[in-house]
Amino acid sequence: MAQFPSNPRIGQAFLPGDEEAIYVWSGYSWERKALGGSGTSGSGGSSGSSGSSGSSGTSGTSGSGGGGGGTSGSSGSSGSSGTSGNSGTSGSSGSSGSSGSSGTSGITISVPGSNNQLLTSNGSGSLVAETNLTFDGSNLSSPTISSTNATGDEGGEIQLAKPPNGTLSGGVTVDAYVNRLRLFEQGGSARGVYVDFTKAPTGVAGELFWKTSGFVNAGTFLTMDNLKVTVTTGGSRGLSIGAVSTNFTANVSGWYGLVGGGSGNSAANVSYTTTASGSAFGWSFPSEGDTAQYNILDKTNSRFYRVIMMIGSGYNNNFINIERLH
Repeated sequence: MAQFPSNPRIGQAFLPGDEEAIYVWSGYSWERKALGGSGTSGSGGSSGSSGSSGSSGTSGTSGSGGGGGGTSGSSGSSGSSGTSGNSGTSGSSGSSGSSGSSGTSGITISVPGSNNQLLTSNGSGSLVAETNLTFDGSNLSSPTISSTNATGDEGGEIQLAKPPNGTLSGGVTVDAYVNRLRLFEQGGSARGVYVDFTKAPTGVAGELFWKTSGFVNAGTFLTMDNLKVTVTTGGSRGLSIGAVSTNFTANVSGWYGLVGGGSGNSAANVSYTTTASGSAFGWSFPSEGDTAQYNILDKTNSRFYRVIMMIGSGYNNNFINIERLH
């Protein structure tokens, strides 16, 4: 038996030769067609066009047998489209644009005056450098400073900061109150002092006197200017007088009171050195509470002092006060 052709086209016929039949390729299989008794077989219909790539289209129908040529089978349907490919990589960035033009320059300001002088307005829109008002970053300097706030009993005021090592409740205030000049502690119980100007002499003729005082044990000196005094540590127990740094000559007078009576004495042109003297006038005070007052005229330095002494228990915590009266 003859072999069927390989890779046939749709509608291709094959005549084996050993039988009265013809075979036609349908696209899937060879279909057997019996040969008619009359007339020759019509030519095979032309093949339909191939479908596009993808899945194969369906086969066209075979042309009819007989005299005239059979019609071509219809074309197969197109296969489905393939999937889209991946996007390509992004292109490189473009070059930077050119720089914009420069802005206009700022305004230059001219300032009058010298270094550290403060500037004030002249009332007409201009600045004036004050020759007598300067500030160097730490110190403000002016010929006068006025504190102009005042209401009721309160006048001008200056507040001073508390020293870091101080023990006050706050800083110190200096102010004018009614007729007084006051200096007092800020906060706490407002400890302080004042000067009543209604009791002061006219023409600013009065003085504020200087004083220092304390409770000291025998041998511990209290000093003012070039004068130092203490209670002697042995022998006659009374006031010891000496110079702090330079010798001086003085007139001295004094009086005392103690259990059993009192007395007084004086001496002129007594020399004092940095080595303190024994008890003035040789007085000796045996008991707590014994008191003496001494007047000392330092002729070398033209100063006048008043010294008050009261003996403490066991010659400890003796009270001594020094006032400079001139």
